Amino acid sequence: MSKFQGLDYYDIGLQLSEEETLVRNTVREFVDDNILPIIERYNREGVFPIQLVKQMAELGLFGATLPAKYGCAELNNVAYGLMMQELERGDSGIRSFASVQSALVMYPIHGVRF
Repeated sequence: MSKFQGLDYYDIGLQLSEEETLVRNTVREFVDDNILPIIERYNREGVFPIQLVKQMAELGLFGATLPAKYGCAELNNVAYGLMMQELERGDSGIRSFASVQSALVMYPIHGVRF
């Protein structure tokens, strides 16, 4: 379980489905274990932690709302938002990397009809 619990002044967590809560907690733990311990060093060196990309892909952080038939997680938009919120907590650049891959690369390609 993640060490970070956060504050939920409006009890939004009570409105999350079991799947959404699981997604949030999984990404929260990933951020705690894999991003927070290294990100300051990478930031100071001006280098992107490329070793995280494979782990992020395995967690389904890219194209999370796209269909499972393409190897994606097929999550709803709330789960996607929770994923991005947790990544943002770890590092804005990593969140940007994940959201650009999803929203500006994978989603438009998925929408193309030949």
